[in-house]
Amino acid sequence: MGFEAACAMLPTERDRTDAALERYRVAFATMRPSALPPTTSDPNYVLFADVLQHVLSSHLKPADPERLVDTAVAGLRKKQQDDRTAGERALTESAIEAMLASLDPYSGLLDTEHVRDIRDQMHGEFPGLGMVVTPDDRSGLLRVVSADVNTPAARAGVRAGDLIARIDDREVNGLSLHEAVMTVRGPSGGSVTLLLRRPGNDVPLLVSVTRTIVRSEPVLHRLEDGVAYIRITHFNEQTSRLVHEAFDAMKGQTDSELAGLVLDLRDNPGGLFEQGVRVADAFLGAVDIVSTRGRVSDVQHYSGGTDDDVARDLPLAVLIDSGTTSAAEVVAGALQDRHRALLFGERSYGKGSVQTIFQLAGGDGLLLTTARYFRPSGGPVECFGIVPNVTVSPAGRPPPSGTWIRAAASVETHPDPATCDPDAVAPPPPRTWTMAELCPEVARRPVQSGVDRPLHCAVAAIRTNRFERATTK
Repeated sequence: MGFEAACAMLPTERDRTDAALERYRVAFATMRPSALPPTTSDPNYVLFADVLQHVLSSHLKPADPERLVDTAVAGLRKKQQDDRTAGERALTESAIEAMLASLDPYSGLLDTEHVRDIRDQMHGEFPGLGMVVTPDDRSGLLRVVSADVNTPAARAGVRAGDLIARIDDREVNGLSLHEAVMTVRGPSGGSVTLLLRRPGNDVPLLVSVTRTIVRSEPVLHRLEDGVAYIRITHFNEQTSRLVHEAFDAMKGQTDSELAGLVLDLRDNPGGLFEQGVRVADAFLGAVDIVSTRGRVSDVQHYSGGTDDDVARDLPLAVLIDSGTTSAAEVVAGALQDRHRALLFGERSYGKGSVQTIFQLAGGDGLLLTTARYFRPSGGPVECFGIVPNVTVSPAGRPPPSGTWIRAAASVETHPDPATCDPDAVAPPPPRTWTMAELCPEVARRPVQSGVDRPLHCAVAAIRTNRFERATTK
């Protein structure tokens, strides 16, 4: 048998994919009253096939179509066992979700409402209640992180710390964060009824909240003892511009020179990757900031486009914690690697992957992990996170308030070690200092509730020459 004949007998990738899709159609037939496989033009089948093709062509890691379909069929069967009344759309979604969950913690199917929700949030305006929620591990409910003044939630009596037990007629326990948030969302002018459990109050509270157009504030600022303080809550289309405006505003608020700048990235869930690059560029100038590596694309380097440093070489401190995620880690990692800033707080989350949204038929979307990103030093962020130069215990940090926080980390699943690159080399540890070395006055104080120790440590270090000595060694 010649080489050409042997090769001709081997199934091509297209053949293997077609065979896997046919097995999916046959398996789906067992879920239908007619016992007939869906046609290749059936909308639900088209949706599944479209997702599978995107996964095979664009996901970060190479995948086997047969294994993917095996996982999808298992998801189909589990859904039917759990809900005998599930329709074909629900079965299809379960198959897709099972398949995507086997790839990484971040890839997922987005329905039309979720796609619209993401776009609205990136624009900075969306119909909502004006509150930030996060899962509460103890109760299985949703905890209100903030309900800002003059928002629908605050006017209805919702407070930070409240636990949401029911949304209209849906129990929250058992819902994912996305499912719960989408249950709350709806058109402006509509209302939603919340059943609240308030700590210290045994009587549940029932409140009705009317949705209005909510305008998010990704950047907040104030002067802190002569030091400029900028908090970035998330990265949307306005973030980099607002960082420049915030710094200029604070320069105009004081007759004396600013002593330095604190950039607070704590509890920042990320957002637009390119906005993270632009914010880092504001403090670095024309240098490499981050690089990405995908399966189907070459290494791409993202560099600053300007030579100007908005802070003009003022001492710069960055606050990070376990909620510092994704685009926020791009900023923190670049500023640390370029020796432009010292990082205070605790290790960041460790989400060093890039997700791309693909438009699907019918208005749905596919959020797919397509690349990993790497710091200027070449070190990976995925699974390793970013280690601060000065570790400051978050104990005593005040709870998030409506004054300063408009978005909290909404990542539901920490990176699974099984999804990490087994060949990844850990980045070299940064040079570190203790609180006693950089902010001894803060280190000596007893830990008190309501005292933001990482911020106080950073400000104290900036206002003494200890910060300058540390950054110039």
